[in-house]
Amino acid sequence: MDKMSILNSYIEKCDENIERKDPPKSEILMEEVIGVFEAEIPDIKSQLTMYGWGESSVNYPKDLAVIKAILMNYRANLKREDDIRSAELEMLRLKQSILNINNTNNNEALSTAEASVAVTVTIKQTLESINNLPDDILSKEDKESLEEKVASLELLTKSGDKEKASKKLGSILKYVADKGIEVGLALLPYLGEISKLLQGN
Repeated sequence: MDKMSILNSYIEKCDENIERKDPPKSEILMEEVIGVFEAEIPDIKSQLTMYGWGESSVNYPKDLAVIKAILMNYRANLKREDDIRSAELEMLRLKQSILNINNTNNNEALSTAEASVAVTVTIKQTLESINNLPDDILSKEDKESLEEKVASLELLTKSGDKEKASKKLGSILKYVADKGIEVGLALLPYLGEISKLLQGN
């Protein structure tokens, strides 16, 4: 069973025991959860009445709710870390694609029709994704600048200039890497499509 499945299982057990209101079973479950996750979540016991937090007697439903919230937060953090790793791997793959394009570039013209069909759908979605980014992630000026870069890449791809398109793709990747993972997640699907087009023609 993988880590996410284990977390999901314990979160469900917390829900079940909160509804049952069976103190002995609740105590057994909390001790089990703490035994499994204490090394990874050092403060897991810090707010539990079972360990003397805030109340003179043990409040099992409250403790279970706290344990459940801690596990849900831990699960969300693990998912975010996994998403970041995936995005970083995709970024590396795209950078490698650019190197391959530059090494094998034989100045063949791209098929404009093919490029248009393959990318037109995703450029619109990409521009929407850029505009939907919160201003604290990417300012209005940065959004406009990024939109111009993407539009320029689109035109270069359609023009058939493989070398300039791959250089523009590389510069956008550097820009995205500087701006952070949220910007990367918004752009990687489109950049991946462009990369495939540049390699495939």
